[in-house]
Amino acid sequence: MTQYSVKQAAALLGVSDDTVRRWADSGRVTLEGSPATIQGTQLAALAQELAAGSALDEAFPHGRA
Repeated sequence: MTQYSVKQAAALLGVSDDTVRRWADSGRVTLEGSPATIQGTQLAALAQELAAGSALDEAFPHGRA
């Protein structure tokens, strides 16, 4: 299973490292190990969750441009 560092996850999601750590502190995501990593499947689910509330999703709710 693919794992991503906090820095990689933050870059892929377009947020700061601190945001990813705050999400972990609040229970939104789970970080594992040292150095902290996030599972790829969890990262993908979070990306979908974030995209579902985006302006692009609101403009094209069925993914059609």
